[in-house]
Amino acid sequence: MGDSETESVQTDGPEDELLNLHAFTGMCLGFGVPPEQVAGDFRNTLEDLRQRGVVPLEEVARQRAHSAGGTREHPVPWAEGFAAGYLAAWAAAILRVLETRGLDFGQDKHVFRPLNVCTDADLLTRLLDRAVTVTHEAELVAGEPSLQL
Repeated sequence: MGDSETESVQTDGPEDELLNLHAFTGMCLGFGVPPEQVAGDFRNTLEDLRQRGVVPLEEVARQRAHSAGGTREHPVPWAEGFAAGYLAAWAAAILRVLETRGLDFGQDKHVFRPLNVCTDADLLTRLLDRAVTVTHEAELVAGEPSLQL
């Protein structure tokens, strides 16, 4: 491909990633892919973008609110509820992985409480990744000054 072709494919930021996702979603619907499959692929790709740090949780929640049925009247409260539930689920997943591995840090309030009030989805993603391999509490939060244990 020439430089001009490469430039047309590259993306500059989250807005471009979301535009590409919306364009792809529209094309799939236009080609007759079943709507429930398109919706599932849309949500999956949106979550992938969130986990890679391309799209913040707030934007994921906003996109999900706009694409969910029955949220037309109150998209902001729906998005806020989605984001809160999302963060709670990631915090619970971290504790569950640690517990399953026999590292029950969650019984200690100084670990449980900060995880459950954390509003940083990227931090929770990093902690979930670490929960798979850590052996001590200090390893879980190493280099994360925003999480006070």
